[in-house]
Amino acid sequence: MFGPQGYLVFGLFVAVFAAGIYLQWRSKHLAVRIVTALISFAAAALFGMAAVNKFYDYYQTWGNIVADLTGSQPGVTALPKIPQPGKLQQVIGGPEAAKNGRLISLDLAGQQSQISRTGLIYLPPQYFQPRYARFRFPVMELIHGAPGQPYDWVGALHVTSALDALVRHDKARAMVLVIPDVNGGVQLPSSQCLNEPLGPQADTYVSIDVPADVVAGFRVQPLGPHWGIAGYSEGGFCAANLALRHPMSYGAAASMSGYFQPLPIDGIDPFAGNAAARLGNDPLWLAERHVRGQPLPAFWLMAGKSDRGDVLDAKTMAAVLRPFEPVRVLLIPRVQHTFAAWIPAVPKMLAWASRQLYASLPSP
Repeated sequence: MFGPQGYLVFGLFVAVFAAGIYLQWRSKHLAVRIVTALISFAAAALFGMAAVNKFYDYYQTWGNIVADLTGSQPGVTALPKIPQPGKLQQVIGGPEAAKNGRLISLDLAGQQSQISRTGLIYLPPQYFQPRYARFRFPVMELIHGAPGQPYDWVGALHVTSALDALVRHDKARAMVLVIPDVNGGVQLPSSQCLNEPLGPQADTYVSIDVPADVVAGFRVQPLGPHWGIAGYSEGGFCAANLALRHPMSYGAAASMSGYFQPLPIDGIDPFAGNAAARLGNDPLWLAERHVRGQPLPAFWLMAGKSDRGDVLDAKTMAAVLRPFEPVRVLLIPRVQHTFAAWIPAVPKMLAWASRQLYASLPSP
């Protein structure tokens, strides 16, 4: 009620707007009329911003807004570089970490792609508990949308708290979450996680360099059947495309409101007219030509039921994949291509991914 999406906030903006219009109408002083006009305009603008926020369900608390405006990331421990294997426990371990886990911000440098960006890694409480001291955890690599940033998975989608709740209720098992910056900043053009012939090698960064850094610095499983990849919106395209392009690297792929054919970036063909490169990054084309018996990650798809385009895309992709594996399409009712669709989907995706990544993994 009192949050940025509460009816009280909308009512306050309406009241301020109405009061400003009334005072402007009644006052005979020019200065007062100018001030009240500005106040009315500001109230109308804020009402519009609040309406957009409510539609997309992005800022759910005032803290989310403050964090975004100030650039802060609550609960994040910043490390200057990936620690040496075995040293992490000494740096950020302890009773608190064993109880609450750690969300870490650190540089993920790409040796092959020559891309270096700051990403997030979530180590669950189990990572720091004695029972798991020798256990190498499965990993979910999470891809944000565009425009977007890694912290959206935490601040808007609450992925870390969702995972912890699932583990507490025995609906999932502990996993390490890796969230790379796939675009290099909110204001920069999207990459669609593509290796552009004349541009950045984002595919190499996300599918090779980031996993290599994580495996080298943390107690996790090697890239392969115990790694999963998931994304929403553009990140959903990334997850599907990279899983099909690198089927030996991932055991599970989840696309939330994703699309399944590459799009122009700012109106420009990212493949510079190279038809072979375009087809090689077309998940529908790749799935249709999959050879039975060859490795294929498990797929999980979802869409907001009120978004007909997303629903059609998900059902089309599922139909192409079903000859090779069972694929379920989860439809979230009464929502479209917004965080309102992805927030309730995240726990379901994590529970599914946990089952896939732990399927052939011995218990700690």
